[in-house]
This record gives sequence, C-alpha cells and structure tokens, in this order.
Amino acid sequence: MFNSSLSLDQAPPLKIPLRFFITSPIFGLLAGLFILGFVTSLQARSSLSVVVLTHLITLGFLAMTMLGALFQMLPVTAGVTIKYQQIIAPLVHGLLTIGLLLFAFGFYYYQSALMTVAMAVLLSAFLIFIVAIASTLKNAKNVTPTIKAFIGALASLLVALLLAGYLALSHANTGFSEHHQAILYTHIIFSLLGWVAMLIIGVSYQVIPMFYVADSYPELYTKYAIKVMFILLIGLGFALVINNSALSLLFKVFIALMLADYAITTIGLLLKRKRKIVDTTTYYWYFAMLMLLTSIVVSVANEWLNISQLNTLVVVVFIYGFAMSVITGMMYKIVPFLVWFHLTNEGYMNMPTMNELIGKKLTTIQFILHVLTLLSMVAFVFNSSFQMVAGLLMVSSNALLLINLAKGSKIYFTKQGLEKMSF
Repeated sequence: MFNSSLSLDQAPPLKIPLRFFITSPIFGLLAGLFILGFVTSLQARSSLSVVVLTHLITLGFLAMTMLGALFQMLPVTAGVTIKYQQIIAPLVHGLLTIGLLLFAFGFYYYQSALMTVAMAVLLSAFLIFIVAIASTLKNAKNVTPTIKAFIGALASLLVALLLAGYLALSHANTGFSEHHQAILYTHIIFSLLGWVAMLIIGVSYQVIPMFYVADSYPELYTKYAIKVMFILLIGLGFALVINNSALSLLFKVFIALMLADYAITTIGLLLKRKRKIVDTTTYYWYFAMLMLLTSIVVSVANEWLNISQLNTLVVVVFIYGFAMSVITGMMYKIVPFLVWFHLTNEGYMNMPTMNELIGKKLTTIQFILHVLTLLSMVAFVFNSSFQMVAGLLMVSSNALLLINLAKGSKIYFTKQGLEKMSF
C-alpha cells in the first residue's frame, strides 16, 4: 500500500497538521457568512468585498490546509524532520490566522495602516514557513517527483508573496503604477497555477497510488512537468508585463494543455485503480478533475469571447470546484489515516476502520452540499439574487466539514473504547 519512498517513522505529532486542517473549514464558514453580509455581487472582481472573500478562501481554506499538509508530508516523503516544528507550526498557524483576519478588516474598510500590518503579519507567516521548509529540504535523503513539486510550489509561493507585498503597498499608499494590472494577474497565476496547482499535483503523485491502489503517474510527466510548468508561468508573467497578448495566449495554451493532461491522466488512473471500492473521496477527485477541465475550457474559450463574467467564472470553478474539492477529499483520507496510524503506533487496539471514523453518510452529505455550493456560486456570478443561497450553502458545507473532521479525530484525544496492547 505504501510507496517505498515514504518514511512514516518521520511523521510529526498529529496535533501539528490537525490544527491547520481543523481551522480551514472555519475560514470556509466565515467566507460563507461574509457572502451573506457583505458580498452583493461577484461581477466586479476588483471590489473590496470580492478581494476579501477570495482571500478568506485562498488563504483561510486552501493555504491553511496546504501548510498543514506540508508539515505532515515533507518529513514522510523526504525522510527528514523539520527542526523546531513544535514551535514553528503553531507560530505559522497563529500568524496566518491573525494576519488574514486583519487583512479582511483592513481591506474591506480600506484602512492603510491595518493593510500594512496585515501584510507584514501574513508575509512573516509564509516566510517563516518557507525558510523552515527550505532548510529541511537541503537535507532530503531522496528528491522524489513529489519533493520537486513541493520546491516548485514554494518557489511560486515566494513569487506570489513578493507581488502581494507590492500590491498591498500600492493600496496602502493609493499609488498604482502602469503595470499594476499585469502585476495583479501575475500574482494570481503564481498563486493559483503555481503554488496551489503544483502542490496538488505533487501530493497526488503520492496519495493516488497510496490511498487508491492505483498505478503511478507516467515517469516522463513526473520528471519534467513541474519544471516546464514553472518556466511557462515565468514566461506568462513576462508576457503580461510587456503587454504582449499573442505571447500571453501562447503561454496560456501550453499551461492549459499541461493541466488538462494532468486532469485526464488522474481520471484514467482512478478508473483503472486496482481497488475498486468507491467512497466519497473518490467522488471528490473525479469532480475536482472535471472542474479543472471545465475551468481550462472556459478560460481558453474566453480568450476569443472576452466576457468579463467568464473570467470570474474561471476563478470560481478553479478555486471552489478544483482546489477545494481536492483538498477536502484529501482531508477525508488523511485525517482518519493519521488518527489510525498514530493510535496504532501508540499500541492501541480495537481500532475502528478509517471509513468508520467519520462515516460515508456524513461525508456524502457534505459532498452534495459542496457541489450545490459551487453551483450556487456559479449562478451568483451571473445573478446577484443568488447571494443568500450561495452564502447559506457555503456555511452549511463548511460547518459539516468541520464536524466531520472533528468526529474523525476525536477518538485520538479521547481514546474512547480503545485498549492498549500488552506485551
């Protein structure tokens, strides 16, 4: 079941990744409440309310979970322990939480001092994390394709952070350069296509064969995909800054083809997996790949249609349909597995199965709510009257996700019904 490159003995204490995993649906819930109270339309992507909503999801849900996943997976995949992780993990988690809340207040009320402080706190959180991970990767025993994807994702994150700092200072000083729009788009592509997509691709190299007993991704893809992707993102960013539309389109098409190939390959691996048992996480993976393909088709088509609402639609489908779906599905696999793994290592017996820790019924209901939330958000893009429906569904979906994750991890802390093995 386990990839030979994994070093499970290096796994960090459960509380380190779990604090990130449990916090992410709380921010998803806050994003739903924010829609209910403050987001009257998604059509103006540059409006302050939409900026805040986007970051509540991308930083509060996506990044929060991704940082937790890296704290968990890096020692396991690289065979090295992150130094001072017991201090660094809560510090990064606290700074990210506080910084995002300050960001939301600062940008919504457009308070320059608060925006500056928020950006400083958020940059501190990510830079501490990047330095800790980079110093750990120097000692990696085996640089696998997953590790290479992590490096590409962290490099993209660093670029996105530098551009975010510039954009935040521009808002704080209310001074925008002639390249402001190009820099904003470059920040978006390195955040979503670099940091988010590369990390998901790298994680899938491990979790698809491990949890679904599927074949590995093709060696040619795992060897070159991340390198080529990063080069294409740099090229696209350069084309945007020099305002060369033909060159931008060329890079966009190549990036689209690479991501489409990843989505189709993943679907193929899942369809041909050796273990044909279907659970909610499988639904999430299929749905995520279909949504990635949908966002690609709409994005490329809109190069000719040039409809502003379709640009918004692409972002919504990519973030909520693709990224959030993958991450939610992975949490449903990873959290019960980690609970089972840590309890087993501590010598406990009478363990419920990983599926029993949460239960298929609850996860299926949450999956349905997740799909309905995306559909309502798509409707909200075109019709503002869907504000209340979208907000309520997002709150409900993330509240149930929070309950499910808490239920799945509760037994680790209570040890209820478990007995220790006697030697």
